[in-house]
Amino acid sequence: MYEELKGLANSDIYPFHMPGHKRQPSKSIFDAAFSFDITEIDGFDNMHHPEAIIKELQERMAEVFHADEAAILVNGSSSGILTAISAAVKKNGKIIMARNSHKSAYNAAYLRNLEISFIYPEFIGEYAMNGGIEQWEVRRAIEENPDAEAVFITSPTYEGVVSDIEGIAEICHEHGLPLIVDAAHGAHFGLNAAFDEAYGTKASGSIADISIISLHKTLPVFTQTAALLSSGNLTDRRRLKEFYSIYQTSSPSYLFMAGIDNCLRLLETEGEESFKGLMENIALLRSEDYTNIKFIGREIRGNNGVYGLDESKLPVSAKGMTGRELYDILRDRYRLQGEMATMNYCLLMTSFMDTKEGFERLRSALREIDTEIDLSIAGKNPETGDAFRTLASDRGKEIFRNKAALRLEEAIDAE
Repeated sequence: MYEELKGLANSDIYPFHMPGHKRQPSKSIFDAAFSFDITEIDGFDNMHHPEAIIKELQERMAEVFHADEAAILVNGSSSGILTAISAAVKKNGKIIMARNSHKSAYNAAYLRNLEISFIYPEFIGEYAMNGGIEQWEVRRAIEENPDAEAVFITSPTYEGVVSDIEGIAEICHEHGLPLIVDAAHGAHFGLNAAFDEAYGTKASGSIADISIISLHKTLPVFTQTAALLSSGNLTDRRRLKEFYSIYQTSSPSYLFMAGIDNCLRLLETEGEESFKGLMENIALLRSEDYTNIKFIGREIRGNNGVYGLDESKLPVSAKGMTGRELYDILRDRYRLQGEMATMNYCLLMTSFMDTKEGFERLRSALREIDTEIDLSIAGKNPETGDAFRTLASDRGKEIFRNKAALRLEEAIDAE
C-alpha cells in the first residue's frame, strides 16, 4: 500500500475527488502527508469489502500478529471492542466482563442492552493497582451464569500486568464460550521471542477467539490505528464483519493504513535489533541502585493473578511523593512527559522507537530526584506515600469490589 500511494503521489493523475486538499501543498508541516491522503478511488481497494491491496495488508497483519484473520481498525481499539462485543453477544444478552474494562466495553454493553456479570482482577495492595484475572474467578462466573454468551477481559493492563489468557481461554472453551481480550496495550507481544520469554508475555491473537490490539500504543504507527484479530471456530465471522462496518468510518484514512504497512515492513527488517535495544535500555534503567525510587517490576509476578509483566511499561514511585507529584517534577523540571499518574505511581511508556539518549535523560533525572528526597516527609500526609499504600493494602478488596445497584442502561439513562 505504501508503494502504491507513493506511485500515485508521483503520477500525473489529477484528483477530481475527495478530500478537499487535492493532494496539494498547503504551506504547512502536513504537505508530505497530503500527497498520500486519498479516498477510495480505482485501484486502492475498499476497507469495507477488501479484495486487493487492503486484503493483502490484512493477511500480512494476521500472519504477523498470530491470528487466523485480521481487520484494520482506523477508529482505534474502541471500535474493535464495540465490534467484538456486539458480534459475540445478542442484544439483551449477558456477558461476563472484567470490572477493569475500558469504557468502550461499557459503551458496547449499553448499546446492546447487555446484562453484565462482573469478574474482578486481583488487587496489588502495595501500589493500589489492579493485578490479573484468576482462572478460578472466570470458572466461577461461567458456572454461576450459564446464560452468558462471552467472556471479556483486559490483558495486558495499562501498567503491563498480563493474565494467563491461555488458561482462561481453556476454561472458556470448555464451556463453549468465546474469549474476547482487550490487548490494546500488547500489540508488541509475540513479535520477539526474547522479549516474551523475559517478561512472560504472550500474543493474544492465536489464543483468544477475538482480540483487539492498539498498534499505535507501542508500535511506530499513527494514533488511532489498531487491529481486530480473530481465531478459532467460536466466532461468527459474518456478524463480526457486519458490526465492523457499523463501527468503522466509511471514509478510512489511507495515511493510517499506509502507516500500518510501513510498520510491518519495519518489523520485518529491523524488528529483532530494535527489540534487543529496547530490552537493553530497560534493563539498564531498572538496574539502577535507587534508594527512594522504585519501579514496579517482576517481583509481582506469580501473585495476585499476575502471570507476566510487560516491563517496557514503567510504573515508578518515589518515597514520600504521590505519583502526580513525581509526574509533575519529571515534566516541569526535566521535560520528560509521562503517560499518566495515580496516587501511588506515575506511568512511563516506552517502545523500541525510544532512543538511548531518551533513556539516559530519564536515568539522570531519577538519580537526581532520588538524592533530593527528604525521607523525613514520608508518611506525614495520610493520603500519600507509604501511609496510603498501607491503607490500600488493608482495605483494597473492600474498596474496589462493589455490588451493582442498577443495570448499566438504567444508570446511564437516569436523570
